[in-house]
Amino acid sequence: MRKILLVFLSVIITLVACEKKIPINELTKAKDAIALAKSVDAEKYSPEELKAADEALIKAHELIIKDEKLEDSVKSAELAYTKAMEAYNRSAVLYAGDALKKADDAIAEADLLYAEKLSPENFTQAKDFYNSANEKFESKDYVMSHSLAEEAYKKALKAKDESLDNKYQLQSKIEEVNLILSRVEKYDYMEYAPERYNMAKDKVELAAQDYNSNNLKSGFENVEIARSNAEEAYNLTLSGEATAKLSVAAEAVDEASSCDGATYAADDLAAAKEALANAKKLKESGNYEESIRYSSEAIKLSNEVITEGGKAAIAAKVKAEQEKNLAAKSSEKDKTTVDDSTSKTEEVKKKKVSSKGGVVDEDENYYYYKVKTWEKYQECLSRIAEEFYKNAKLWTIIHKANSDKIKNPDLIQPGWIIKVPKRK
Repeated sequence: MRKILLVFLSVIITLVACEKKIPINELTKAKDAIALAKSVDAEKYSPEELKAADEALIKAHELIIKDEKLEDSVKSAELAYTKAMEAYNRSAVLYAGDALKKADDAIAEADLLYAEKLSPENFTQAKDFYNSANEKFESKDYVMSHSLAEEAYKKALKAKDESLDNKYQLQSKIEEVNLILSRVEKYDYMEYAPERYNMAKDKVELAAQDYNSNNLKSGFENVEIARSNAEEAYNLTLSGEATAKLSVAAEAVDEASSCDGATYAADDLAAAKEALANAKKLKESGNYEESIRYSSEAIKLSNEVITEGGKAAIAAKVKAEQEKNLAAKSSEKDKTTVDDSTSKTEEVKKKKVSSKGGVVDEDENYYYYKVKTWEKYQECLSRIAEEFYKNAKLWTIIHKANSDKIKNPDLIQPGWIIKVPKRK
């Protein structure tokens, strides 16, 4: 069609040169209107009207060449103009509208990628161009609206690309939350913060899914919720653990202070008290992990004091017995053979005390037994009951006899001296 028009144009120029009357204004006006319609993609949006305009313009040129009536050529040119403007008016709205939709879709996609955070400059410019394009559309300046919408689309694409380049920031935040949760998992979080922990766990998993599907805006929203709940779970759990540990440490220090070891292990006792004081201060300041560490140290030192006290008490008792025996032997040198025999019999009985492994002393009612290690002997109350009573189920007898020392029957410390009641 364009080639045909060019041919007619060359003919018209020739006719002008020959001084023939031609409706130049009408033809030019129609030609410009057709070009305007094509500038808004009328071939796509209004093909019938554009085709009619082209055909009318060609007819106008044909009439001139055939030397028909001038008014018929003018009418055909005017019809071409009218049809071209119809094509323009119908197409321009759709042309600008499609550009706006394309830009709007791109901006929405950039929004899902959290371009507001990851590409703020491009995203802001895209929205500004889009808003301006809408204003031009409302004022019926469709060509300018289309142009601004195209700029909005380009900026939105840049925002999408930059956001994807920066998606690693979401991965970093996910890793930070998982690190907090791993610290919480070292303690009894189900006792102190089950709901917070579960919420954090669920949201960080959703954030990871969002990361993989490039739904970055949702991912950042989920990871922020996860972080908030993870931090709350951490504080609640560590606070509860620190409080419980501090209570155990205080009891251990009190027990150590009142045992025989307080005299024989004064340095350890002082260190235990200092550790307990530090644990209290750290808990009050919110440094829960350090508070727990100091409480554990206080418990450890207190147990060492108690163990030393037990050893010292046994040593003192053994020494007293030895001195008593020496005195008895000295006073009995002149006794009769019968007395000597009786003494030997008693000595044999005493030696029988050591026939049970771990027994360090005994009296009329109890054996005094030194607790062995779990690692080597699998030491526990049921094993001790089996050794002394030939029945592991009788461990409760030993536990009851030592209730002042053994708070938890599943936890006995190596080196403790415990009482094993004699079965009569």
